[in-house]
Amino acid sequence: MPTLTLQPAFTGGELSPSLTARVDIAKYAQGCRTLRNFRVQPHGGATKRPGFLLLDALPGPAALIKFSFNIEQSYCLVFGEKWMEVFTPEGPVLDGGGLVYHIASPYTLAQARRLSAAQSGDVLFLAVHGSPPTKLMRYGHADWRFEAMTFQTPLPAPATVSATGSSGPTPYRYFVTAVDDRNRESELSAPAAINGPASNNWQEGDSITITWSAVPGAVEYRIYKSDYGARPGYINVIVDGLSFTDRNNSPSFAEGVPTYDDPFLNNDWPGLVGFYEQRLLLASTPNRPQTIWLSKSGDYGNFARYVPLVDDAPLELTIASSEVSALVWARTLRTLILGATGMEWEVKSSQGAFTAKTAQVSPQSYVGSAEIPALIVGNTVLHVARNHAQVRDLMYDFGSDSYRGSDQTIFASHLFEEFKITAWTYQQHPDSIIWVVREDGALMGLTYQAEHQIIAWHRHDTQGRFKDVCAIPDRREDVLFAEVERDGVYYLEVLAPTYTGGDYSRAVFLDCALVYDQPGQPVTLLSGLGHLEGQTVGILADGAVHPPQEIKNGEIVLQYPAEVIIVGLEYVADLETMPVEVASQQGASVGRKKQINEVNFLFRETVGAKAGLSFDRLETIKWRTDEPHGQGPRPFSGLKNVVVPGLAEPQVSVCLRSDEPTPLTVLALMARLDVK
Repeated sequence: MPTLTLQPAFTGGELSPSLTARVDIAKYAQGCRTLRNFRVQPHGGATKRPGFLLLDALPGPAALIKFSFNIEQSYCLVFGEKWMEVFTPEGPVLDGGGLVYHIASPYTLAQARRLSAAQSGDVLFLAVHGSPPTKLMRYGHADWRFEAMTFQTPLPAPATVSATGSSGPTPYRYFVTAVDDRNRESELSAPAAINGPASNNWQEGDSITITWSAVPGAVEYRIYKSDYGARPGYINVIVDGLSFTDRNNSPSFAEGVPTYDDPFLNNDWPGLVGFYEQRLLLASTPNRPQTIWLSKSGDYGNFARYVPLVDDAPLELTIASSEVSALVWARTLRTLILGATGMEWEVKSSQGAFTAKTAQVSPQSYVGSAEIPALIVGNTVLHVARNHAQVRDLMYDFGSDSYRGSDQTIFASHLFEEFKITAWTYQQHPDSIIWVVREDGALMGLTYQAEHQIIAWHRHDTQGRFKDVCAIPDRREDVLFAEVERDGVYYLEVLAPTYTGGDYSRAVFLDCALVYDQPGQPVTLLSGLGHLEGQTVGILADGAVHPPQEIKNGEIVLQYPAEVIIVGLEYVADLETMPVEVASQQGASVGRKKQINEVNFLFRETVGAKAGLSFDRLETIKWRTDEPHGQGPRPFSGLKNVVVPGLAEPQVSVCLRSDEPTPLTVLALMARLDVK
């Protein structure tokens, strides 16, 4: 007797062939054998991914880095071989002459692909082995400047300091430091020595006056005092003037005095940058791969030594372990999480504020990480394992007071068995997707919502090779940039906005696409398509699928005039369920011959699709009703019954395909299964 099976969602994602018989796990009933160019939506549906819109051709291969000041001011920075360009979702930033803004960069392409970046306002801190830590500062929309960080005193101490006044048997030394408008203090000046009254025998009228020379940029001066060659202690601050009179002021040793030493001598530059507890973090030099340096709290450029050591002073910390594993990423949640090639660490305060005296380091896992920056999704850290073939999470567990992780690729390991992960990014809206680039140029997607146990992989391809990705925030949905190599040319493209229903004449389902929008001015001749010269392109004209055409001399001529035309490279979206199985009183259907002759699909805002029991034999689903000739079908939402004749086989699955530049979203499917 036939059984009606239901697949109510696709949140299992594409599953490994090794799970073909695992009908016992929950993911099987919501998983797929193939999810190609479909995105899995968190609420269960599978929707054809939008196409990629062309922004511009790049001068050469590059690496992409996010820069986000706020939602309104976010950029994709493109680093090539000693050059940089800046892009917004609308296209490249232009200079005053209307040309693409293009500036020299201190980094080679190999360095750009390993850059570690951390942003604070309009400043992006960059670190990579082989170059000094650098600040990339935005002064304007088309005004970006690189500045190598220096670890010297921010301003000089007063050049001359003198002391005059009451005499006595006790040798005193006075020092002065200069402080700028950002509260950055210089080193001590040369001492001004004088013999004055004993500290317990100053008489009324005794005094010692200290004078010093002005320092450009100083807004105040701090005075320090010592006797008998002891450590100097702070006695006063002068905001207005170049002198101070000491009347037996007692020095305080609670304030530390800075000494500026370069922590990265002999070009032993750090390869990692981040932030923690209002401090700039630099870490992992070639000679000291497990050492981290944290700046003075609130003063990112200050890595000085302070005597005495105060709570907000910079600190240097070398992690002790049996294996010397280079640190490769740093992320901050409730504590600082560090990823190394051999293990993952937590850095936190043992009590109270984080200081050199309270710093505590403990291992969290012994998986090891690849040299790819970790991502934060909600309250979870995701990182690529050192074999470049696993994505793992780290989540805080209150019971053990530590971070625990698991393999997020365990059910889709086939996607990474042959090819390594080379880059990734996180697009929070609209569907919370992590986009992963493989070394073969394929693009993987992971719909990830840990709070709802949604972990769904899907694969994507194009007529070319994906090289890098970068997502930046925007108001409606995050914008995904992709660097794509097509026939030896590198393009920067952006994922088109998600189609949500209604008029789809402007919905993009073509890659490397251009949109011609001529309201009230229908045209047939389209030019400016030289980037696709010789290619056969798909065309959507006023919402109707136009026959494909070959680009000749950068032009095509439509068979009929249209106002809104989208031209680009076609791609196919395929969905295949896992083998359909049921359990009954006669036992499980696994291994027994079975037959499907009929499938009901629940669609939402869909225009075109084909269905069948294999991709070699598909039935075109009829969509058109009473639409006039030349106009595309109206989007359909609801159930479609499709007859899919096939033979009885030990394994049968349902296939769905979209090979036209139109939208498709499937929410569920019901197959009528007859077990022989």
